[in-house]
Amino acid sequence: MLTILQARLLTLLGSLALALVLVNGTLFVMNRDAQSDVNSRQQFLQQTVQLERLYRDIVKALAELAVKGGDNQILQMLTAQGINVSVNAPATNTAAPAPSRQPVRP
Repeated sequence: MLTILQARLLTLLGSLALALVLVNGTLFVMNRDAQSDVNSRQQFLQQTVQLERLYRDIVKALAELAVKGGDNQILQMLTAQGINVSVNAPATNTAAPAPSRQPVRP
């Protein structure tokens, strides 16, 4: 038979083990919820990166059409969204003509 001290010690150890099981279960659930949240954010970021190219192409096309057509409403809309459109002058050939090659005479 167990003495009173041994019975109390076993009861204490059993209670401690039960408390640890409850804490472990709680931490497991919290960890699973945190992983789910991180996974959903990661998926959102991956989808955003994929769509960024498409958005950039759409903005570029809108800006080009607005500049070509002189549509100030589209330019104002792009400016309201934080996109600055600057009109560059067409590139002209300002380079000096290449000198003709003549043989060097000693």
